[in-house]
Amino acid sequence: HTACRVVESMYVFGGIAQGVSRNDLWAYALDAHAWTQVVGAGGSATFPRCYHSAIPLGNRLVVFGGDNSAHCFDLQRRRWSDPTVGGVHDNNPRARSRHAAIPCGGGVLIFGGVGSNNEYFNYTVLLRVW
Repeated sequence: HTACRVVESMYVFGGIAQGVSRNDLWAYALDAHAWTQVVGAGGSATFPRCYHSAIPLGNRLVVFGGDNSAHCFDLQRRRWSDPTVGGVHDNNPRARSRHAAIPCGGGVLIFGGVGSNNEYFNYTVLLRVW
């Protein structure tokens, strides 16, 4: 799973439970100490993932990894979307899992990871999401 803080909540997405990949999104209200499942109002939810990243960008959570796709969840509209994604120096970032990612300059900085053929990446990609 991934966990990230946005304002006064911590959001937890995906992971593996009892050997099955998940695509559920939960919010933990830090002030109320309470969990709630976040149900989207529309859009196509991303597929179940593990070994991915989830990064807060403004009012969105950007989920990347497990394959070559990124998916965004708008926290205000409660809607999933397929964003347009491109690397700054690599227009088609390669599929990966088990990578590190942080928000950086309005995008997502991704380092390392493992490709689909067990290829290890040791470089960074600055991912732009529109």
